[in-house]
Amino acid sequence: MLKEILNNLKEKYKRVLSLIIKEFHSIWRDKKSRSVIFLPTIMQLFIFSYAATLDITNIKLGILDYDNTEITREFIRQIKGSRYFDKIYNFKSHKELKNAIDEEKIRVGIFIENNFTKNYKMGNNPSIMVLTDGRRTNSSQIIASYITEIANNFSPLGQVSRNSKSPFFEVRNHYNPNLSYHLFIVASLMGILPMTAVVLLSSLSLAREKEMGTFDELLVLPFKTSEIIFGKVVVPLFFGLINGIIILLISKIFFNLPFTGSFPLFMLSLSLFLISVVGIGLFISSVCKTQQQAMLGVFVFMFPAILLSGYTSPIENITPEILQQLTVLNPLRFFLVISKGIILKNMNFYYIFLNLLPIVIISALTLTFAGQAFKAKLE
Repeated sequence: MLKEILNNLKEKYKRVLSLIIKEFHSIWRDKKSRSVIFLPTIMQLFIFSYAATLDITNIKLGILDYDNTEITREFIRQIKGSRYFDKIYNFKSHKELKNAIDEEKIRVGIFIENNFTKNYKMGNNPSIMVLTDGRRTNSSQIIASYITEIANNFSPLGQVSRNSKSPFFEVRNHYNPNLSYHLFIVASLMGILPMTAVVLLSSLSLAREKEMGTFDELLVLPFKTSEIIFGKVVVPLFFGLINGIIILLISKIFFNLPFTGSFPLFMLSLSLFLISVVGIGLFISSVCKTQQQAMLGVFVFMFPAILLSGYTSPIENITPEILQQLTVLNPLRFFLVISKGIILKNMNFYYIFLNLLPIVIISALTLTFAGQAFKAKLE
């Protein structure tokens, strides 16, 4: 009895191994599949890390200074000394300043009234008008906050009124002391980029079989549906994990990414997350007839998945609220919490488990749906 069980397991192992080897060969021979494995991931890592940032620098600033005293000139010098501003333009009238904003010659303008110094010395609150370009709402708000920060810390040559009192704030930023946006971006890309490669590889899998005419051959081979699904999960999962390791190494070398948590726990979390993504890719592949249709299905999935993950904006900011509820179906939402938690702040296992549990449930659901869709093709 035991010998018979061992022989069955041995035969099953051989069948699954042969299917995995076949998948490796199929992906490596196919130019479309081979092209999405490593190179796009590395390119996107650098593009997203440098381009997809909320840090606003090299700002062109226009100044209209009607007061033109030593104090206002010192204020302007402190702005020039900031790392955010690149070029400073001086204007002589409101019309010139407005036209410069309209023509996008400058990103923001500052108007200083002629009683600025008088009010400052008397201990009153001197007003500074900041004119921003409302066509760029996010960047305008960020630039205005930069100028506000400089104004709050303004101390011109020790000339501070006895009557003026400024509160003192001590700000400490945990887990990212310098507020480097690269750390947030790269920690998030640990999930987004491997997900992109894995969902593409898995979605092209069955569609490629149909285009090449090997799908019918696969059906007549002595494979169970579970074995076929397992064989098609392993290969994209393998390449996804390799992508994750490559991204981590590049991030450590080029972006000085700290890794404060457990590497084995991170890899376990990444594996479970990618399994859920493979299930989605296989489901897409099973309902598509061609690779072009499968790639279109991937894009239909990818953009909502990223937008509803908390990557571009916090989950609680998403409106209407029904979309917030839909995010519980998105495995990327939970993995981003794990990725940033392990990498940046050494999150303990309890909180990781709370986010891993939904991923495991989503993995079971996606693989079940993929298996059912595949069985429907057999009938």
